[in-house]
Amino acid sequence: MASDEEIAVGIHSVFEALAAGEKVRRVVIARHRERDAAMRPIVEEAKRRGVAVEVKPESWFRQFGSARHQHVAAEMPAFAYAPWDELRKRAAAAADGLIVVADHLEDPQNLGSIMRAAEGAGAQGVVIPDRRSAAVTAATRRSAAGAASYLPVARVPNVVRALEDLKAGGFWISGLTAAPNSVSYTDIDFRGRSALVVGAEGKGLSRLVAEHCDHLIHIPMGGKVASLNAAAACSVVLFEAVRQRTKSL
Repeated sequence: MASDEEIAVGIHSVFEALAAGEKVRRVVIARHRERDAAMRPIVEEAKRRGVAVEVKPESWFRQFGSARHQHVAAEMPAFAYAPWDELRKRAAAAADGLIVVADHLEDPQNLGSIMRAAEGAGAQGVVIPDRRSAAVTAATRRSAAGAASYLPVARVPNVVRALEDLKAGGFWISGLTAAPNSVSYTDIDFRGRSALVVGAEGKGLSRLVAEHCDHLIHIPMGGKVASLNAAAACSVVLFEAVRQRTKSL
């Protein structure tokens, strides 16, 4: 595989990449699964798009290790990140723009889950730092379950500066944290332009990022566990924003 290519694996990831019109170069299906009903939509969509479908032995899929490839893969160009200026301008053009900022998440599957939730909530995009952060890889696409085909993701050199850009565009910034001075996420009005910042696994928000948030928020927990993981917490808050925005219509 060339350095400018990547492989997406999994039924949802491959089908959505095809359906979204991504430049898939070929689809590979395991020989003993080529006639499975689950593969039929992929094969039909690939044919409709003029994408070659190849059959390989099961051993070909061993290169993905423990990844849940579901016996299907798609070769395509490496993920194309959105220019930050374009993403923020597009989001600021909407009265109810919604952006998710991931503050140095390290787990690509967590990032993929956040992308899935963000796309489902109607967010304009996700922002990640270009260093010390998970990138959009095959594992991310698998976890995103197709969202990577539709949701813009921008990489920025400095998260704090990106937050300043958002504030200049009329966004209110809410940062998820367990800090004692945080308030319940249900106390925040998410109906206008809003950005939700999610901190790194275990470390949470960095100090400077927290200082640039307008609100520090938490999710009250009623059980014995102290908190949700980053992706689950992000999903809860995003769909509170959806609830508020839908209710106000």
